[in-house]
Amino acid sequence: MSPVVAVGAHPDDLEVFCGATLALFAARGVPVVGVIATRGEKGDRRPGVNAEALAASRRAEAEAAARILGLVELVSLGFPDGELDRFPDELRRKLAEVYRRCRPQAVFAFDPWRHYEPHPDHRALGWAAVDARLAAKLPLYYPEQVATGLEPWEVAELYLYNTDQPDTWVVVDSTLTRKLEAVRAHRSQFSDEELQKMEEALREEARRHGNRAGAEYAEGFKRLTFGGLQIFQTLTRRTGEG
Repeated sequence: MSPVVAVGAHPDDLEVFCGATLALFAARGVPVVGVIATRGEKGDRRPGVNAEALAASRRAEAEAAARILGLVELVSLGFPDGELDRFPDELRRKLAEVYRRCRPQAVFAFDPWRHYEPHPDHRALGWAAVDARLAAKLPLYYPEQVATGLEPWEVAELYLYNTDQPDTWVVVDSTLTRKLEAVRAHRSQFSDEELQKMEEALREEARRHGNRAGAEYAEGFKRLTFGGLQIFQTLTRRTGEG
């Protein structure tokens, strides 16, 4: 089965925004590759924290979370935290390389059209992930990649998370618990009290999406298709479907 590539800006993004969906695909035998764009070395509110030590901790946490979700690979692109907007061309290049190497049917990423998104990394990552789809399919983009044997590849579907306008829902009754377990792996980011509040908020969000999907829990996405076979339609529900 064609793989899924899920792209996040920071080490905990995939778990928070689409972790239950990724766990469901993995449980159904779909190979899931996670991509983290930044090292996450600025994600701590405490003064005096060592950035290199924090980056190492967050990498270990992301790897633990990936094992919980069932990902087959976790790729770190290594960009500086909070500065993705400084590297749009290189970020697009690296994502196109991932798409060409992994040859996914679908890519999950931030919705770059989301209104009033305050985080610059989320905005930059969303645009790069969408733009890399075009670059990956055309051989005159990054011909040095093609010269090494990475043939052009067209991603058939984009699933955009953290969106204002979801039109596709994945029922995650069976995997929400795994998502929350993966979120708990990110101990550097959250105190016990913060984790409890986050879990309650994530469960409530999944319940709201579940109401739209006719299920207990779901995750919602904006889906863009490009003439592909939509091989994941059996796992999703569109607007107006029962």
